[in-house]
Amino acid sequence: MEMDATSAVELLEAQPRVWDHSLSYIKAMTLQCAVEMEIADVIQSHGEPIALSELAAALEISAAKAPFLSRLMRMLVHMGYFTQVEQQIVPEGGGRGGGTEELYWVAPLSQLLLKNNPFNARSLVICLNHPNVVDPWRHMSAWFRSSNDDNIIHDTVEQSPPPPPPFAFAHGGKKLYEVCSADAGFGQLLAESMGGDSWMFSRAMVANCKEAFEGLSSLVDVGGSTGTTAKVIAEAFPSIHCTVFDLPNVVAAAAAAASAESLPNLDYVGGDMFTDDIPPADALLFKQWVLLDWPDEACLKVLKQCRKALLSSKNGGKVMIADHVLGHESCSSGGGNSDRGASSSLLLDLMLMAVAEGCLRSEKQWGKLFSDAGFSSYVITPVAGLRSLIQVYP
Repeated sequence: MEMDATSAVELLEAQPRVWDHSLSYIKAMTLQCAVEMEIADVIQSHGEPIALSELAAALEISAAKAPFLSRLMRMLVHMGYFTQVEQQIVPEGGGRGGGTEELYWVAPLSQLLLKNNPFNARSLVICLNHPNVVDPWRHMSAWFRSSNDDNIIHDTVEQSPPPPPPFAFAHGGKKLYEVCSADAGFGQLLAESMGGDSWMFSRAMVANCKEAFEGLSSLVDVGGSTGTTAKVIAEAFPSIHCTVFDLPNVVAAAAAAASAESLPNLDYVGGDMFTDDIPPADALLFKQWVLLDWPDEACLKVLKQCRKALLSSKNGGKVMIADHVLGHESCSSGGGNSDRGASSSLLLDLMLMAVAEGCLRSEKQWGKLFSDAGFSSYVITPVAGLRSLIQVYP
């Protein structure tokens, strides 16, 4: 293939984008390295900007590897987790000519990496980089080309059963919850990452959406797991009786763990949201990471269960869904950067495609689910980051 000089220049100008896309995994690994070495904690505990030599010593890194630490920190500064300044070195005995040294300090973003911050994202960083989560992407092209059933030829897509997610394809047919059951360490890591995220979002939700909770006397956290979200709501609104509804073994463990700090307006009920009656209440809440984990058919079944529970309640009530709305203004404002917000949403959707059976949904897709389940109207309220609160009415 012949190429003129102009074409060669144009392709070379474009090539850095390919490098950036192909090497983006290094950003994730750099962040994981920072978490594992507790760099943010060490810098903050120093109390003031820290020199590279002091940082290397505090991290117990040999002097021979300090230059490599400098390169790691350069990337973390570029990613926005730390700030860097140069300080003049004063030679022994005073005078000039001592040169400069780099000093590092924590940026606002590094708060998400601090161990003593209850809202930290440390577990989330480790979980998303875990081999169990990354492996499906190593098999993605093979998954796309594989048949759902090697023994049956289907004439149409409609005749074919839903394909197992790439996660199952990469893990010998085991889905995410089955791998979590077999690998207790990974299961705990996943629970911690989801719990920390729930705690942070719940705080933002009760602060920014107080009107959504006005007039409620009861609320059920459907698929509430350990009850993190319900606890935040129960503490913020003592007049609302909150119930955590999840599988019996899940709520039994959650109730036992919370016994030492039990709240009078919080209880736990065991059941299956797909097959059992959901306890009636003024509001049925789905926190983030619940409905987006499931395909439309499963979500439709649960929403119909919710409508049934609301209609049996004397006050009618509503469903409250804390989730992403793809393409909505709330999903385009990540950190005030619309491109970053849109990119983060698309990446999250692909992550769900790889490891779960759900997806991020647009307002049109949410609206169809609500309509098909028999609901009459809904309201979307942006909360923070990329999250929204959707209030759905029978």
